[in-house]
Amino acid sequence: MRATLLLEDGTKIPGAAAGAPGVAIGDLTVYEGHDAVRRLTDPASAGQIGAFTQPSVGLWGVNTEHCETGTPWMRGVVARELCRNPSNWRSAETLDFYLRRNLITAIEGIDVPALKKFIKDKQTRRCAIVSSADFTGWDALLGQLRTRLYDKPFPAAVKTPTSFGSAKTAHVAVCDFGSSRALTRLLNTLRLRVTLLPPYDAATILSRGGYDAVIFPNGAGEPRAHPGITEGVRDLIASGIPMLGFGLGFRFIGMALGMRFNPMRVTHHGAWFPVTDVQTGALMYTWQSHGRTSEDVPEGVQITHRNAADGTAEGFIVEGKPVAAVHFLPCSDIRLGGTGELFSLFFSLMKGVQTRG
Repeated sequence: MRATLLLEDGTKIPGAAAGAPGVAIGDLTVYEGHDAVRRLTDPASAGQIGAFTQPSVGLWGVNTEHCETGTPWMRGVVARELCRNPSNWRSAETLDFYLRRNLITAIEGIDVPALKKFIKDKQTRRCAIVSSADFTGWDALLGQLRTRLYDKPFPAAVKTPTSFGSAKTAHVAVCDFGSSRALTRLLNTLRLRVTLLPPYDAATILSRGGYDAVIFPNGAGEPRAHPGITEGVRDLIASGIPMLGFGLGFRFIGMALGMRFNPMRVTHHGAWFPVTDVQTGALMYTWQSHGRTSEDVPEGVQITHRNAADGTAEGFIVEGKPVAAVHFLPCSDIRLGGTGELFSLFFSLMKGVQTRG
């Protein structure tokens, strides 16, 4: 069966139907990496239609070790081809079968690198995949794409405080916007006791007490739609508790400090984005998932990292406060993607506060 990719400027791109039949609407996000299953199951992908640049998607098949959560969060998949014969001894099913089983619509036969260039030039972001032989509601669908509505906030976030690990080095509060398994495993590997808190609990962390530091991680959401969280972050910064933000957390902390974020012409989604440490000149290759940037740096904020390709700000610290944030994401392996450097900084922030205390 044929399928169509509809962009918000009215462009229709024909292709072949894959996954489950139906209509999927979301934010078109181009991914450069080879781990499509991880991206599908990452809560930060909620509301997205993922377009993958590699020629064949799903070469490793699907197994639970590749999943960030037990649920796929993407609304649709765009690819040149979905691999029907995966080569991995752990593969339990093909990606196409996984999409069908989870009612996720996909389209094949799309030149994704060309699509990436097109949306860069046209600055179009919203899209729909139509996988239905008798669909007629094109005008209404286009109207939906052009009407930006925020989704239910943080659909994958915990509803009540949830703890992992025992108190070893420190007890860290994670304001959960939809955390992945990899983050919890990484923090436990670092001998940290972790308590995931609902995102709206950010302002109550101080009253709860017992936390040595706070992490604002990545997730799916739009900070501008949640001013209450931004106010809570501002209160936490004033309190002097050590804080680390990355991904979406970078934007929440930045907005609490007065930074304004604008859409990027070329978004950062995928692996191998080069980032330079401004102070040492060291280069690291990072995983990223964001489409906004800010050069509006307020007084008292020092840029610590920049993207080596386009010069955009990738990290900052707050002068006189134990607060740091980066736009890139930690990897599950402490040795990769600047993860070791990031958490060395985090531990130094906590140690500095303990020393002063």
